[in-house]
Amino acid sequence: MIYSIFVIGGLENIARQELNSRFGETKEFKIILRKPRRIVFQYLGNPRDLLSIRSAENLFLVIRHIPKITRSRSSLASIRQSLTRFNFEDVLGVCRQVGLRIKKRVQFRVITRMAGFRNFQKRDLHQVVERVLIERGWKPTESNTGLDVWNEIYGDDAYISIRLSTTDFAQRSRKQVNLSDSIKPTLAYSMVRLSKPQPDDVFLDPMCGAGTILLERANSGRYKYLIGGDLSKNALAATLNNFGRQHQPCQFFLWNVQSLPLKPRSIDKIVCNLPVDLEQYSIGKDFLDQFNYLIKPSGNIVLHTTQSGYFKKILNQYKKLRLRQQVHVSNRDAEGHILVIHPSG
Repeated sequence: MIYSIFVIGGLENIARQELNSRFGETKEFKIILRKPRRIVFQYLGNPRDLLSIRSAENLFLVIRHIPKITRSRSSLASIRQSLTRFNFEDVLGVCRQVGLRIKKRVQFRVITRMAGFRNFQKRDLHQVVERVLIERGWKPTESNTGLDVWNEIYGDDAYISIRLSTTDFAQRSRKQVNLSDSIKPTLAYSMVRLSKPQPDDVFLDPMCGAGTILLERANSGRYKYLIGGDLSKNALAATLNNFGRQHQPCQFFLWNVQSLPLKPRSIDKIVCNLPVDLEQYSIGKDFLDQFNYLIKPSGNIVLHTTQSGYFKKILNQYKKLRLRQQVHVSNRDAEGHILVIHPSG
């Protein structure tokens, strides 16, 4: 079967690395196509395994990938013909395997997206797919209780897919508490992966919010110790609630990031989502001094910021830490960077 995942813009390479590390050593897996925000791959194993992909915003089963789509209205006929000939039995079997409820008369809704100029409109594309499915005996619905059939044209490619992931897939439903400014778990996972987790990590998030980054590290393999803290009592309460009694050993503090009560050279990895207004939080030389004081010579620091120009200017003036890698991230309305920083020594 052919599947695709959607990812945050800029994190395609991290998602590809995750897929290869999880499934790449088997003959059941092969990446077919990589495009902005999307990776298409073949997987012959149990589709439930794919629900554990941590970099994915959404998971889809690709019914049809129709290449060489032109501007002409004849493209609509090509899509209709391709779907009319398709046998949906295996597709419905996969949907049942991942836990989607399929009624005797399949309920569905079509979600249509189209980019670029065409000699037909979005509603024409929508109607073509909807009519084919109705002719097969499926029942259209406006609720979210049926199958979501995604109908998309980008560039020269058309994709007809069924969404296998739930609406809260990217938000990790196991989190009990979210804060309004919480980092997305998929972005947090990518930052953790860039930190190169090791079993003996002492891992710190000094501005932990609801604990999203710490939870992603806890679920990314063995570690020695997790440490988190925040200036906000509400944030710290959210972290404690989200962790409960699991993921030991860990410890959380109410503190000011400018003065952390930790021993020098005691931390292997510092991973943190910086606040939107760096100047308001006095993110400057003193802030970097704290990180340089705590990080081991072999450790690294991974930070996400939407003010990368401001932060890199400060970092360039601070010779004790060096920027080794940066990843541009496009997350809906927010543009930012993930910065990977090492001790300069």
